[in-house]
This record gives sequence, C-alpha cells and structure tokens, in this order.
Amino acid sequence: MIVLTGGKTGGHIMPLLAIAKKLNQVCYVGSYDSLEERLCKEHHIDFIGMKLKNNRVFTIFKCFLKLKLKNVSAIISTGGYVSFPALIYGILHRIPIFLLEENVIMGKTNHFFSLFAKQVFLTYPLEKMKKKYKVVGLPILMEEMSYLKYRNYTFDILIIGGSLGSKPLCDLVHQLNSTYKICLIAGRYCEEYKDIDNTIVLKYVNDLPNLMLQSKLIISRAGASTTYEIFSLEKPCIIIPSKTTSKNHQYLNALYFENKGCCRMVKEDNAKEEIYSEVSRILDSESIMVNMRDCQRKLVVRNSCEKILNEMEKL
Repeated sequence: MIVLTGGKTGGHIMPLLAIAKKLNQVCYVGSYDSLEERLCKEHHIDFIGMKLKNNRVFTIFKCFLKLKLKNVSAIISTGGYVSFPALIYGILHRIPIFLLEENVIMGKTNHFFSLFAKQVFLTYPLEKMKKKYKVVGLPILMEEMSYLKYRNYTFDILIIGGSLGSKPLCDLVHQLNSTYKICLIAGRYCEEYKDIDNTIVLKYVNDLPNLMLQSKLIISRAGASTTYEIFSLEKPCIIIPSKTTSKNHQYLNALYFENKGCCRMVKEDNAKEEIYSEVSRILDSESIMVNMRDCQRKLVVRNSCEKILNEMEKL
C-alpha cells in the first residue's frame, strides 16, 4: 500500500491524485472535511481524514492506528501541515519517504522532512541541488483531453482564481469584458459575479485542462498545478502571484516562469492598471504567443508519474 499525503490547496493535491491513478493499492491521508477529501471521493480514492484543529496528539495517534492496518510500503508527500502525521509515522516505522516539491523554492515541511526522505522529486531545479534531488516535472491529471467537452463555451480569456477563488482576479473582468469575451472561474465569489456582461462565470470545474483548451489567453495565480497545466497545453498566459503565500513562493514561481519566457508576470497591486495593455499586447502579437509556447515546451517534463514510480521502484 502506497500512502499519499498533502493538502489544503490544489497545488498539493492534484499531483498526488495523478499518481494515485497509476497505482493499484493506494490511500490518501489528509484533513477531514477538506478539498483533498472531496477530490478523493470524486476520484474514488481511499481516504483517511484527520481533524487537525483541536487535539493534534490524539489525531496523530488515531492516524497511526489507521495506517497500522494498511501495511504501508512507502509514503509520498507534497508537503503542508496535513502531511505531518503520515510522515512521522513513516520515520518511526522506517517506511521509505518520498517528497514531491511543486514550487521553485522548497516549502517548510518538505525542507524539514527531506532529511529523512529516500528521494526528493522536483518540478524545477532548485538553487542548491543535492544528490537525492531529482527533477521529474509535475504529475498532472489530463484524462480524456478534448476540445469537444466545452465546445459550447466561446471566449477569449480564461481567468482562474485558484481552488479557493480570488477576489483580485475576479475584479479584472471589469477591465476586460467590454473588449473580450471572458470565462471566469470565481470559486466562492461565483454569486457576486454571475451577472456580469460578456462573461461566463463558473464556480469550479473538475477538468480544468479541457476548459483551458478553449482559451486564447489565460490569466492565473502562480499555483504549481495550474501553471504546469497551462505550460503543458502551451497556452499564452499572464501570471498574477498571490501576496499571501508561504515563503512568497507564488511570486518566486512567477518570476522564474517569466525569466524563462513562459509568461508575463503582473503584480497584484498593479493588475487593474496594467492588465488591459498586457492582454492586448500579447493577443495582438503572434510572435509573442509563439515564443511563450516554445519556452513552455522546453520547461515541461513529460511522463512525470512514470518517472516518479520508476525511481521509487529502483530504491
């Protein structure tokens, strides 16, 4: 049995779901009543839920008892505080631990547990590489890709607010919808924006890559999974990093992507003033769009799931 753990945001969860699809015996350890629990149910993945807000010692003990019954052979983690119980269980029971880092800077949890990991799989090279680090890209769910899935959705720009929704990104429709047809994934702000002219408003989609296929340009946060999906589909994009992420990793992601030529970064504080000119500059220039696609193609590593599972089998 392979145990997967990591949670709270789609960036931590979606790569693990992609790996789970390649395994026969797998369970996911995450927070009770969370995004990871909902997604695991949708994808029919065995889930161990924990209530982490109150008595954490008792919660960890209960998690240990549940894992004891699973005959765990390895643990794969993408980080986040929800991964602590499973990773501690792995250390205490000498179970091989494998970490997957989605960002261009290692998160706090992964940084600590990298001391105990058999191997650390990276999406992008880090500034300081160690022997146990290996760049494999990021596993993503892209099943049944088809332009026909959303063939009735006609729009120019797709705005993605992330798995939790983003008010600053939602507000950008007011700068763009007089000229362009917009599709907005608004999350928890869906009701507030549902009646805006020239705009398709969705709360959430399970198969985001299929919706991405319909767009000419994508505006997104700098979350790991979403940006990797954009680059894998080779879509011109504008990245607006969140200002409130741990270790400022979204800004560092976006800066890295822009330096590689994969996107145009706009800071959140400047977005309303700059977004229209940035959008028109990209959409009016075929050479800019072609260059972005070429740079994205160079950055993406294909068959990441297979690479990770092959490396685990070797070890």
